[in-house]
Parts: sequence; structure tokens; C-alpha cells
Amino acid sequence: MSQENRSLREFGETRLISIIREIIGYTEDNDLEFVEVNGNKLAIKMDGLSLTTSKMPFMTFFDMGWKVMASVASDFLVKLSKPLFALVSITLRSNTSLSEFKELIRGLKESAMYFGINYIGGDLNEGNDDVIDVAAVGIPLTSAIGRRPRIGDLLVTKPLFGYTGLVFKLYYSNELGRWMDLDIVKRGINILKRPEPPIEILNDLLQYKDCISASMDSSDGLGKVLWTLAINGDVKIRVHKLPIDHELANSINALPNVNIEEVVFNGGEEFLPIFSIDRACIDDFRKFGFEEFATVEDRGGSVYYGDSVLRYRGWDYFSGWTGS
Repeated sequence: MSQENRSLREFGETRLISIIREIIGYTEDNDLEFVEVNGNKLAIKMDGLSLTTSKMPFMTFFDMGWKVMASVASDFLVKLSKPLFALVSITLRSNTSLSEFKELIRGLKESAMYFGINYIGGDLNEGNDDVIDVAAVGIPLTSAIGRRPRIGDLLVTKPLFGYTGLVFKLYYSNELGRWMDLDIVKRGINILKRPEPPIEILNDLLQYKDCISASMDSSDGLGKVLWTLAINGDVKIRVHKLPIDHELANSINALPNVNIEEVVFNGGEEFLPIFSIDRACIDDFRKFGFEEFATVEDRGGSVYYGDSVLRYRGWDYFSGWTGS
């Protein structure tokens, strides 16, 4: 079979994005797109979701509106850029109820207000699936930050991974109902329903902008972040500890057949920032709740967890979770 006749699931999201960029002739790979118009620098983001693939049973239309706007805010945060305005394109099935429609709009509005974004309108369509796309524009508050870490850097993040990955693992194993009353599961569900990327620290982080060589957010899983940074920067990243808190570490052993490395690296939708920073800046970032969890050691385009190659690679649309 020729490549042109192969299905998209054989390629996966990452490879398909590369094909898009080859066709349109724009090869820069980043969380935001940066452009200049009449001497003014702008940061632009488009993000979206389909309710068929993204809405879990415990989530409402309000939650989905909140989540897609939060995902946009998260990408602005990691690039030290301020989101200003958002337009939303909504496609809904005709049998969607008016109450669900209003819930969705309220979720978009309240999330936008929470993250300091002006939701100013958009487009409404009818279709065979429910799809929400947000286009946002803002201003970069520093020079563009990419995805190429410096050798010698530390990778830092907030140690709150594993909660969403745990919910995904239980849900897709048909075990979620059994463990819904467990505190760490409740917390994971709350994060998925109301993600809150810490955009309130944006202005404080600006004073340490020169510390940062690269950044991403964790929307598609920590594993994908690490492999993307390693390959883009042609560096070897070594994870030396899991970025988790004491609550998860002390409680997850109560769950049978749950691998803590899997739920940490193959999670996603935590919307937590990951920064590659100069070692000299670690104390400054600790003030904002960040912790070091990995080092950038050498050339090589690889990721190690301890002494073994990291087999988890996060979420890829069309392919699903990658890594055993």
C-alpha cells in the first residue's frame, strides 16, 4: 500500500503535524506561534477538542468549555506570554440541549475571565460531533522561548503529576467506578474538570526569563514533553525522580495493577509548566513551587529514567498512548 493510502492512525499526531508544516512551509515547532505585524510582536494559539474523544462521563459541557480555554492559557504561560483575546468556533449536534449549550458558553466565559482572557465571540456550526476550537492572541513578554534545552540545565516543574494519569488508567481499565471514593482519584477528577495552570505567576517569572532555555506544558503527557525536548534539542535528558507529591506517593500503592511510572509519564491534561533552566536559578524557581526532576546531560536526542531509556511517550492523537 502506498503511503498516500495509509490511514492517519498509522502516522499519529506528531508525524501529521510535521506533514502540515512541510506543506505550508512553516517549520518552527512551538507551543505558540510568534509573528510581527507593523513592528508589533504577537503570540497566537489555536487549540481545540472533540467531545467524543475528550469528554469523560463525570464531565459536563461547562467542564469542557473551561478545559479548552485553560489549555490555551497554559501554552501562553510556558512561553511567558500574556493572552488577551479569544475567539471560539463551536460545532454542535442539533440534538444538543439548550441547557448544555449554555453550560458550554458559561464554561468558556468563566475560564476566560479566570485566566484574564477576553472572550469576544466566534463561530457556531452544526455537525455530527461536538467540537470546540479556541483561537487566542496575546503578546510575548520576552523573546521567544523554544523547545531546545541547554546542556547542563535542570528541568523543573510543579510536583503534581500522576493524578490525571491515574484517572485515565482506571477509566480505560473499566476500574474507575470501583475507586471513585479514593482521595487521589477524586483529586485527579477535579484536575481534569477544572485545570488551573498557574498563570498568576506569569509576571513574577518574568524576572527570571534569562534562566529559561526551553519550555513546554504537559497537555499531552510528561513523556511526550521529555521526548519532544530531547529530540528538538538533540540532547540527552535523564529523569532522576518522579515529579509527584507525598499524597500520591503514599496512597497509590492501595491500587492494584497501577504502575506509578506509567501514570506519571503517560498522563496528560495536568497543564503544568515544564521549564529547562540554568542550574544557578533553581532556588529562585523553588520559591514558586517548582522542583528539579531531571537534568540535561549531553547530545543524543534521548530520554532516560535512571539508567534505562524511558519507554513512555505520552499521548498522540490518532495513535493513542505510546510506550509500553
